Amino acid sequence: DRSDAWMYLGVSLTSAGTGLVLPVIAYLAASASPQKLGVVMGGILGLAAYYVLPRNRKRAIAHLTPVFAEKGDAWIKRTARRTFIHLGKSLLEVMLITPRRLSRIVEFRGFENLRNATEQGRGVIYVTGHLGNWELMGAAVAARLPLSVVATPIEPKPVNDMIVGLRAGMGVRTILRSRPGASRELIRIFKENRVLGILIDQDTEVESAFVDFMGRPAWTPTAAAQMAFKFNAPVVFGYIRRENNNKHAITIKGPLNLIRTGDETKDIVANTALLTKMIEDCIVQQPEQWVWMHRRWRRQP
Repeated sequence: DRSDAWMYLGVSLTSAGTGLVLPVIAYLAASASPQKLGVVMGGILGLAAYYVLPRNRKRAIAHLTPVFAEKGDAWIKRTARRTFIHLGKSLLEVMLITPRRLSRIVEFRGFENLRNATEQGRGVIYVTGHLGNWELMGAAVAARLPLSVVATPIEPKPVNDMIVGLRAGMGVRTILRSRPGASRELIRIFKENRVLGILIDQDTEVESAFVDFMGRPAWTPTAAAQMAFKFNAPVVFGYIRRENNNKHAITIKGPLNLIRTGDETKDIVANTALLTKMIEDCIVQQPEQWVWMHRRWRRQP
């Protein structure tokens, strides 16, 4: 799974052999629908995906089971189903978003923490995970401060291009790993005192380390901690949560006090574990808003 992208439903359907049908249907539905109706349609789309994508459904259930074994099979299956519904809603929300709608459905809690970090003048590392509608969070932050995000290119290319285009339309620059100029663009972010969003809750082909996640070792990107030390940049942690009325609350904490013992190699791993624990705590509170179909524990030490 090349899964540093948000549109899991489209990517999963593509891998299931039905091409770009889901992204196209979602785009057409979003184009013709007002916000509230679009969210309802997105939920229906996600529910349909739960039943037509058995591999992803089984994987989500398999990942939920050891973490929430005490909840029972019925709760686990219901949570897996709600995960798909949430992702379907998220897909159409992003396609339908406008600045006016964004201000109506998103609320910040602790934005002053991000503002204080930018006042240090060294750029800011904004750490998060695939929690809630993280693309909507990017749009909300970018509406207030210049924001770039680091992502891994995904296949097929049309899906990748659509995601990058959607982000650009929301004011979010995407830096694609391994693409020419990516390193120079990262350096410019800190020189220009921009915000850099990094999601560190997935097993991808980047420099990583094993840290504990939900009681098991998980291969976790270390880029956030590495860049914090390299550029002496402040780090904040932010996440977005869908609330009962399909509005969203963004919480931002920091600047964080990182672990600094003088052994940078060990400190990078320790801080990656610290940030991962913050993501884990958020997931446990609302597990249906995380991407359980991702193969988070596919590598083991």
